[in-house]
Amino acid sequence: MEFFALAADIGSQFLENILEKVEVFNKLWPSVSYHNRIDGSRQTLKRKLETLCCLEYDINKTLEFAEFHSGKKQKREVEHWLRSVQRKKKDVQGMEQLIGDRKYSLAPWWERRLEKEIQEVEELCELGKFDSLVLDADESSRVELLTTKLVGQNSNEVIGRSWACLMNEQVLRIGVYGVEGVGKTEIMAHIYNQLLQDETFDHVYQVNLSGDFSIHKLQSDIAREAGLDLFEEEDTRKRAANLHKGLVKRKKYVVMLDGLSSYFNEDEVGIPAPVQGCKLIISSRSLRLCQRMGCQEAIEIEPLPYREAEILFRKNTGLSDFAPNVEQIAKQIIVECGGLPGKIISTAVRLNGVDDINEWRCTLNELRECRGSFSAVRLS
Repeated sequence: MEFFALAADIGSQFLENILEKVEVFNKLWPSVSYHNRIDGSRQTLKRKLETLCCLEYDINKTLEFAEFHSGKKQKREVEHWLRSVQRKKKDVQGMEQLIGDRKYSLAPWWERRLEKEIQEVEELCELGKFDSLVLDADESSRVELLTTKLVGQNSNEVIGRSWACLMNEQVLRIGVYGVEGVGKTEIMAHIYNQLLQDETFDHVYQVNLSGDFSIHKLQSDIAREAGLDLFEEEDTRKRAANLHKGLVKRKKYVVMLDGLSSYFNEDEVGIPAPVQGCKLIISSRSLRLCQRMGCQEAIEIEPLPYREAEILFRKNTGLSDFAPNVEQIAKQIIVECGGLPGKIISTAVRLNGVDDINEWRCTLNELRECRGSFSAVRLS
């Protein structure tokens, strides 16, 4: 009997030990399970990050090759993605350091943090699947035009109004008009440079129209700016179709036609009808032409008022005060320049340092002979 009692006692103690261990295991299991999940998530994140790093490496190598051999520049969206990858790598590295330091005392929120990091790495991998990494040939070679400082309050107002129209989604066609020599080309150049600096539009094409106007020439000029090849095609309708197809793919763009002298049908040329995000801006001497081209806004560039013309003239002659015998002739010269900045500057430079009154009179007479349309200066 003693034997059985001893066996029962031993069995009871053994069972109690087993139960105690089971109880300890049950208490420890959530922590063990949590640490196992953390380790699993860390391994998943490591694999995902390695995939992202491989994608980053391939993109960088492709960019190096493209920039070296073709001179093309990477897109801004690619540049932004590469910066995001660098930030994410640093974030993960920092998190891994913290987890390593607190491996046996991890707070519950670490699991959620790991899930978030995994999701963001996956998103970066998806975002890194670019259709193309570099800008089109026409865009990568874009440089700002050389410009001079604008003269007169009206010029700044014209640029301000033009820019407001460009940013207005409802205004698709814009006209800038004024007499010859009033500064249309200079203002268009300033607008062009602003568009290059801004990110609203993906593409900006400026065409300077000179010489005799023709549909064929206009097609070629626009195609050259847009990096499209129409030169082997002679049929005007086929050229229009190819130009239209190429421009439609460009999505958000601005076509700038500087110095338009004749009306044309956009379909004949191949310019897609302006839609939201795509704009046409023209400069012309004629308000009527701007209206015929369907410009929703026509903005006039006015000649300089007399006071602004006088300041500009004095500045370029290098004289703050004229000699008494020159004063009246100088005022008449300013009037004859018609408030046209280019004419004022060229005339003033010609007379810079000239003391001979006969040279001043000769200049005045020459201006009077070619007065024509340049005598509409506004006295104020």
